[in-house]
Amino acid sequence: MYFEGDADDGPLPPPKHVAEAIPPFHLHGERQCGDHRHDTSGSILERYLERQGKQASAVWNLACSNCRARTTLNQLHDLPCGDLICRGCLQVKVLSIKLGIDANHERIWQARTTMEGIEHCFRQNLRMTQSQKRALIQGYGQLRRRVLRLAGFTCCGKNMKLYRFMSCLSPKPSRDLWIITQWVRDPPSNQRVCGWPDCGAYVPICCTYLLPGGEGLRWHCVICQGNSMDCERDLRSAQTRFPYLPSGQPALTPSR
Repeated sequence: MYFEGDADDGPLPPPKHVAEAIPPFHLHGERQCGDHRHDTSGSILERYLERQGKQASAVWNLACSNCRARTTLNQLHDLPCGDLICRGCLQVKVLSIKLGIDANHERIWQARTTMEGIEHCFRQNLRMTQSQKRALIQGYGQLRRRVLRLAGFTCCGKNMKLYRFMSCLSPKPSRDLWIITQWVRDPPSNQRVCGWPDCGAYVPICCTYLLPGGEGLRWHCVICQGNSMDCERDLRSAQTRFPYLPSGQPALTPSR
């Protein structure tokens, strides 16, 4: 926390359990990529090799499914749909997710709100019939697939699970992908943004902590490293734009 007049003071570090939940983005990058191990007997590679042809020369030197550039198998990233993509195309996928959320965040938020309502219904209504449970589960699954599609997390209709490859990305794209993933997962009713006026980035729920002595909750921002008090402003009321990027976005300033 900053205090007026204490220019040398920096933000307080988060508690250990919060720090451990945040990936070491500063260690991520190209040097962490290129040593991927693949099970060549698995269904993903079997489907890929079936498409490409099973010549011996193609087994370890394969073409990226997107750009067609050929590279060794340990340089490629396997997607659940069967595609194998190079690091360059992985970064393009992450950028497309950011653009997809920029365009669709309202519809994503609405779908996630409905999903949260279904979760609440399951917790509160223990006497539902099996047919009612099946209907809710089916609706929940449809909404989840819709959210993943709107956010750009899918390829060939399947979740790409790109969080597996965060360490292959440069620190900033890796950090943004992590925050985006947390935003999609977090229940909308508990979503908060950083209270510092020069930041306003989304603060994942896993970055919330209780002060010693139970004196209140704090939100630790991964972007600016600041700590905010809860002022009962959620993501929608605190921002006019989707706030997972830190670039000077305006935010209401809570007391802190």
